[in-house]
Amino acid sequence: MKVRPVILIHGGAGNYKRFAAEDLEKRRVWLKKAAAEGFDALSSKSALDAVEVAVKVMEDSGVFNAGLGSVLSLNKKVEMDAAIMDGRDLGVGAVACISGFKNPVSIARRIMEETDHILIVGKAAERLAEFFGFKRYGNLITEAKLKRFERVYNDWIEGKRSRMLKIRKMILERKGLFDFTGTVGAVAIDSEGNVASAVSTGGYWLKLPGRVGDVPLVGCGFYADNNGGAASATGIGELIARLTLSKFCCDLMRAGVSAQKACEAAIDLITNKFGKGNAGIIAVDDKGNWGFAFNTAGMGRALMASGMDEPAVAIFDEEPFPTLS
Repeated sequence: MKVRPVILIHGGAGNYKRFAAEDLEKRRVWLKKAAAEGFDALSSKSALDAVEVAVKVMEDSGVFNAGLGSVLSLNKKVEMDAAIMDGRDLGVGAVACISGFKNPVSIARRIMEETDHILIVGKAAERLAEFFGFKRYGNLITEAKLKRFERVYNDWIEGKRSRMLKIRKMILERKGLFDFTGTVGAVAIDSEGNVASAVSTGGYWLKLPGRVGDVPLVGCGFYADNNGGAASATGIGELIARLTLSKFCCDLMRAGVSAQKACEAAIDLITNKFGKGNAGIIAVDDKGNWGFAFNTAGMGRALMASGMDEPAVAIFDEEPFPTLS
């Protein structure tokens, strides 16, 4: 039975109320572009191709916390995580703590398709990327990032930011940070009913070098299974990982819950456990329905489905956006 092709993407959940209008508009433009290019791939290729293409567009944009836009760790370096999953056979590829490449999601796909492993990290992942023919991009650390690093770091040390208090204590005691706009992600279903999920992130500002969040962990930041659906989560990775939030969402869809209700249940779960302001999630189920939910001030998202003239885009809850019950 043919299914209506759908791609749904997110550009991270966070406190978008503090963003300047021009920054919000840039995000909307790139979300629309990513959904449109992902849908082109979905129409001619597969769900797996579609999610990779959409995430690559967001990595290339420089406006999201992924690829070229990745934030800086405590040592002023870029360390990125990414993953991709094929719902046809539960194939998975992932990288963590990788630097110097602008499209880690594509490296993750090559790991899935050309190795016997799921997750490769750090320098070994970088050497493998070079073996696969990926070219180093050069310097991902810009002057603007360094300036923002100093602002965020100073606010954090002065106690104006309440996150990562244990690490702050370490720094203050000379034993040696947090503002998040999340991950980018995409989920899709093609006309054959195949689903896929892909995610990519630079982590969050001032994180410890070597930190790995939910993004490259199966079932946490992503999951996809043709017998249920695909999901992609965004937000505070340490909390998402504890609940294996994407797998939880997909398990509900496998049990017959719609994508929208499954997303709402996932966000209810993390809100009940850890409070508000920490996560968002998107999903498609095996019937071609889509869903999303978040407990933050906003979550950038874009949708393109067969029969639509152009992608729908929104960031805030009050903005119109196609929904299904």
